[in-house]
Order: sequence, then C-alpha cells, then structure tokens
Amino acid sequence: MGTAGARFMVAKQLAASGGLYLEDGDTRLALDPGPGAIVQYAKRKVDLSRLSGIILSHRHLDHAGDVNILIEAMTDGGFKRRGKVFCPEDALETDPIILRYLRGFPEEIVTLQPETAYRVGSIGFTTSPRHKHGAETYGFRFGDRLGWVTDTEYYPELAEQHRAEVMVIHTVLRERRPLPHLTLDDAEAIIAAARPRLAILTHFGMTMWRAKPWELAAELSERTGVEVKAARDGMTVEL
Repeated sequence: MGTAGARFMVAKQLAASGGLYLEDGDTRLALDPGPGAIVQYAKRKVDLSRLSGIILSHRHLDHAGDVNILIEAMTDGGFKRRGKVFCPEDALETDPIILRYLRGFPEEIVTLQPETAYRVGSIGFTTSPRHKHGAETYGFRFGDRLGWVTDTEYYPELAEQHRAEVMVIHTVLRERRPLPHLTLDDAEAIIAAARPRLAILTHFGMTMWRAKPWELAAELSERTGVEVKAARDGMTVEL
C-alpha cells in the first residue's frame, strides 16, 4: 500500500505511505497504515470493513498516521465491535497515537511484547526483540514465509530474528547517518546472512529514492546471489 519512509518522503508523497496488506483466506491484516493508507486501500478496492486486524510496529506517524480511520473502517464506525489491534504499549500510553474514544471499537487491543507469538484467524506471527529505535518498536516474523524488518538501528541478530522465505526490509538510508534506521549496507548484511528466497527493499527515505532503489536492488542481487527487488506502490507478492 506504499513504499515511502521517513518524514520528507511521506510529507511530499513522492511515494505512497499506506504500509502493507496481508491476506490469507478470510484473514486480512493491515500493517503499519501510515498517512494516506485509507486512500490506498480504497484505490485498490480493499473492503476495510472485512479487516481481521491492524498491526503497528511502532507509533511514528509514517507507520501509524491512519490507524484511527482504519479502526473506524474495520468496525463500521464503531457500530460493529470486531477485529484486533496489535501495538506497542507507548502507542496507547506515552504520547498515544490511538485515540481513546475509539479504543472500545475493536474486539480487542493487544499490547505487544518482545519475542511473543500471536494469532489472528489463519495468520500467526511472532515479535522480534525490541528494535533500536526512537519509540518502542518490534519486527515480525509470519512463520517461515515472511519476515518483516521494520525501522531500527542495525544489529547483527536482525537476520536470524526475521529469517524467512521472503523478507521485507525497511531501507531508509542510502548511506550511514546518525539516525536509527537501516542503510543499504545494512540491508545487504541482513540478506547475505539470512539468504531468503526473495528480499524486498521498501520504506525508502529521500537518499534511497534519489539513488533509484530498483537499480540498487539489482546490484544487491548480483553481489549476494539472492533475488532482491525494490518494492513499488501497489506491488503484490504471493507467499
């Protein structure tokens, strides 16, 4: 639903910032619905009233800006109490991103814990240890099929914690800067260590965007021997 990461890409909407959508049978999950997610779901004709749940990796606006309108859509404006919302504790308590008036709309709001397993319908997932980021942040692993490496400062265990057949890696920075985000070199280290069938780079900051991420992904494929793609808005992947 979007590939933009960090404040300038999102503010300028050089790419969409709607996060990811995951579907397995009748189970449908919205992951990190950033600003404009509601528009991207409507554009792609996804019926949000049929969502099974919403997952937030952390409370920053580029990941959670549209979480409240998605909660309303999932619950038919609060008239149907349904669906689950998964989020870190500080999305509710410290400078909360989820508004209090609609917290009773979902069937349940689940506070995420590190290295813990959860399930929504047919989809099970586990959280990583807490990432090194400016807010309480967790990556996710959906069995052996999908690993999702969200925003964090690099640390060597990331590859093993998210190892899966397909890995989605938030690659905000082209080169190292004093920011708690992954660089292209970090993504290469993760891919080389985990060796997934397919690695997908996404959540691009301005430096990645200007460097043409699809060309950078092709170069990573050559260097690592792993198929690497740069995500694009609306991209669909069969797991």
